[in-house]
Amino acid sequence: MNIFYRLHIKVEEFFGGLFEKHGRFVARHPWTVIICVALIDIGLGFGLLKIKTDNSIEQYAPKDSTASKHREEVYSMFPNVDTANNFYQHSLISYSQYAIVIAQRKDGSNIVDLSSLSDVESLYNYSVSISINSSGSTYKYNDVCARRFSSCVIDGNYIFSSDFKNDLSTGNISYPSYTTSGQTFNIRDTFGKSVASGGFLESAAAIRLTFSVAGNSISDDWQDAFINKMKSYSSNTLNIDFAHGSSLDEELNANISGDITLFIVTFSLMITFSGLVLFGGNSVSNRWFLGTAGVVSTALAIVAALGFVCLCGVLFASIVGTMPFLVIGIGVDDMFILLSGLAQTSNIDDIETRIGKTMRTSGIAVTITSLTDVIAFCAGASSLFPAVKHFSLYTGTAILFCYLNYMTFFVSCMTLNEKRVSQNRHFFTCRRVKTKNTMMREEKSKALILCCSGSPSKHRDEVEGPLEKYPKKLLKIILRFTPSKIIILLLFAGFVGISIFGAVHFKEGLDLKDLVSSDSYFYSFQESLTAFYDQGITIGLYVKSDVDYRSSETLDAINSLRDNLQKDPDISDTFFISWLHAYISSTHFDNSSNSNFVAGLQAFSATTEGNMYLNDVSFDDGNISASRFHILTESIVSSGGQGDMMLRVRDIAGNSPLPVFPYAGTFIYMEGFVAIYSQTLQTIGICVAAVFVVTSVFLPLPVMILFITITVILIMVSILGFMHFWGLTLSSVTMIHIIMCIGFCVDFATHICHAFAQAESTNRDDRVGMALDTAGGPILNGALSTVIGVIMLAPSKSFIFFSFFKVMFMVMSFGLIYSIFLLPVLLSFFGPKYVTKRSAIKDERSVDTEIGMLRNSKCSNGNEHTKDTVITKKESEINISQGDNTEKASRTKKKKKKKKKKKRRKHEEDQTEEEEGRNESSRRTTIDLPPLKLHTKNEISHANRSFTNDEPVV
Repeated sequence: MNIFYRLHIKVEEFFGGLFEKHGRFVARHPWTVIICVALIDIGLGFGLLKIKTDNSIEQYAPKDSTASKHREEVYSMFPNVDTANNFYQHSLISYSQYAIVIAQRKDGSNIVDLSSLSDVESLYNYSVSISINSSGSTYKYNDVCARRFSSCVIDGNYIFSSDFKNDLSTGNISYPSYTTSGQTFNIRDTFGKSVASGGFLESAAAIRLTFSVAGNSISDDWQDAFINKMKSYSSNTLNIDFAHGSSLDEELNANISGDITLFIVTFSLMITFSGLVLFGGNSVSNRWFLGTAGVVSTALAIVAALGFVCLCGVLFASIVGTMPFLVIGIGVDDMFILLSGLAQTSNIDDIETRIGKTMRTSGIAVTITSLTDVIAFCAGASSLFPAVKHFSLYTGTAILFCYLNYMTFFVSCMTLNEKRVSQNRHFFTCRRVKTKNTMMREEKSKALILCCSGSPSKHRDEVEGPLEKYPKKLLKIILRFTPSKIIILLLFAGFVGISIFGAVHFKEGLDLKDLVSSDSYFYSFQESLTAFYDQGITIGLYVKSDVDYRSSETLDAINSLRDNLQKDPDISDTFFISWLHAYISSTHFDNSSNSNFVAGLQAFSATTEGNMYLNDVSFDDGNISASRFHILTESIVSSGGQGDMMLRVRDIAGNSPLPVFPYAGTFIYMEGFVAIYSQTLQTIGICVAAVFVVTSVFLPLPVMILFITITVILIMVSILGFMHFWGLTLSSVTMIHIIMCIGFCVDFATHICHAFAQAESTNRDDRVGMALDTAGGPILNGALSTVIGVIMLAPSKSFIFFSFFKVMFMVMSFGLIYSIFLLPVLLSFFGPKYVTKRSAIKDERSVDTEIGMLRNSKCSNGNEHTKDTVITKKESEINISQGDNTEKASRTKKKKKKKKKKKRRKHEEDQTEEEEGRNESSRRTTIDLPPLKLHTKNEISHANRSFTNDEPVV
């Protein structure tokens, strides 16, 4: 296994060297980098002026599906269908030309009586009187309606005829069909939850009126006016629900736009939380403003990404509105990782060296997680679902810009902050302050000392805030004891078992009403529609050209197709609309020649009886170029059942000798129910493979890759399982969330494993402790910050936003507990124990390894030096080797070291004051030190001391 560890070290050295050079460059030009990045981000943000939105419901259906191809073929087969002047519901290719009202009594009682019918008639008269003004003219429903025999088509208006009223008063409404004025109507289409006895209607819970409209701009304006008028309509006895053909699209857009106001609150919360986490140390070492800089860096990245993708012409889908909540969590996580790496560096180095070392370690960790996130969303961009594709493009680009901003803009802010600290300036006022001891000697007030004194921190514990220090210390204590590890494993075994149960029962499906807020008029309408009326679907059987309809073989094939379809349990066996059968039964039927057959059919279609078939036959040069027949499905509630039905109907039609295919407008959405499983598995597979490759490049340790893979799988299983328990189903919306989960799962596991691999110890528990020191705090705070960021979506009325909150909450919670509890336990038991010494590999992190390392150390008798002692490179290697051999003994001295901690800190503060005094007086004091090896260098700075070419160099 050592060969992989040596490979890992070489990879770390190679990429670490590149990142260190980048960090040093940024540290030398912080202001230039900040200004350039800000200008680029803001400039790209102007691309938002070119934004193009796609708020149609079809963004949640797969693109280039069989149904969408069939729809284009249907339009080409029937290019001249005039549903505006010869309207029949079954003739529609798409369902968007209507306005519907559903009325029910407020007390929920029977609506089949003359009194209720009178109230419904008042609602009817109110609806048809709605008017709009366009181009100086006034239009009412009669001006925009779809017509049949020159009359407006209003399904259900037969109930206002005198015949119906007379039959109602005598209880003679025939059921399920009612005939008046020579027309037959289906009672169940008008009366919801109807009850009959002896073939006559007795009661019903609702009445439905459907106002058909012509498909043009004026009718669209009337539909909008219809909604506005219905919202203000009131009745003492009736509750009404209403909608029109584009209600879902409009409400979906309005719903997302209404929740955009949450962004400002979210960013404010993130700034506050980041500031609280980083509010540690004293007034000099405090890093509060770096939290603000991190959130600002993320905000600039989001603006730049949105503008850039808009400039590329990508449509802005409604669900992209959740992207900022996701990206800000990723950005803040990167911020905590970078600051953890900075806290790990030695304060004896100059600022440029410390930034370089930070980028060498934390830069690689941030790069691994950012690349995996970007690649995961690139895989999502290959999805057939437009909503998934658009969301992935916007989010992947935003994560990339966020990464670039943190590697430039935020690193520059870190540099400026360290310069402020080195000059002993206050974190808020930036004015120079005195040390705590100096102000105590000057007898300043305790409040003044607390708020206005400080000095640069010398240890990690001094610079970290309470939220960074104490949680990971508690974790290290818990994970030290074997019994606690066993308890953790047992708890996770039970948790995984429950998750597997939920994942097995995880279903697919998407209820359209869930895409809008619960207080939307469309949500209420959809609930009433599904509660009171059957959801049967009219399916057209489209027959292409080159069919001889005169032959008996063709008629037999059509009858066989009908019979086979009606054998399916989801297809009605009493409904079949066939122009050919109606024509054969008519007096106009003439089969003597093709021309006579066509002429007779055209004459039949011009009659009242044959008019309903007029839109079902298309002619070209005196021949039938295409035709269609119609079947009706039973009411299918589940989306999975609808998708299965569509596939079965296609299979039956495909086995027919006729060139026929089935199509219905709702097939476009059913395609999503069919494709969602395969698309999700395919996308997850691509994501996992890409993540595996990236992790293998930056962390070529098979054991670590195995642990990361196991952790990611367990997290994903838990998320899928609890999505089922929380009432979510697999759809194009939740598919986006699942893709998002993969990146976060990898982030948490990778940070811990990378930190474990970096730790230099042969004891697994010690390495776990070091990994938690480096990555545990950032992971915890990153997860908490993300939860705080999305918590504002919890009260959202949008299903898209609320489901996003649910999944993000689970991702953060499960990713956190698996990464800081289960994964460390597994590493403590089975983690690799590499013996390769890092000291044997050239350390390029600092010039110290070339000219000697300068540090504060102890004498052989245990007393601390009062001044700096020099250790050459060779001596340092010997000391490291000796430290490995005496590691066990060093652990036994920890208690003694803790007792001396306060005394040592006081000694260091005094030493700092003496150093400041020497700097102010520009004096140097000769110090008796052990014999040292002298070096020459142009200039080496240590603290505030400077050595030049004519002086001995330490």
